[in-house]
Amino acid sequence: MKQNKTLNGFTGAEKVTQSELLELECDVLVPAAKEDQITHKNAGKIKAKIIAEGANGPTTAKADPILNERGIVVIPDILANAGGVTVSYFEWVQNRVGYYWSLDRVNRRLERMMKASFDNVYDTASKHKVALRIGAYIVAIDKVAKTLKIRGIYA
Repeated sequence: MKQNKTLNGFTGAEKVTQSELLELECDVLVPAAKEDQITHKNAGKIKAKIIAEGANGPTTAKADPILNERGIVVIPDILANAGGVTVSYFEWVQNRVGYYWSLDRVNRRLERMMKASFDNVYDTASKHKVALRIGAYIVAIDKVAKTLKIRGIYA
């Protein structure tokens, strides 16, 4: 089997453009490469039920209300991308204390934190009747406000 490291010239599949790829019928779409891929121009053509933003900012601000109006659930980048940042924090903690966790323990902690974060964002969005992105912003701003209050800043 020849290893070309490219699909260029592969005859065993139908070629689609990048914009066609985003508009294919699917349950979950994960735009994970570049920002500004889902815009007000193509948001009405997206057929996915769920968009999990793997890239930073793949959905433009003008596309968000179109997707929301169409009932497409968008898991925002600040939530969907949080796993890598969380594990980086775990590494920092382990290095600070000089005690290292097993891969299984890291994965269990990550899963617990990601589930709790999703539930918190989902519940907040539901409570305020807003999209998950706005729910995530509400959660984040609330955490900052509570931290500032605890520290006595702006009290």
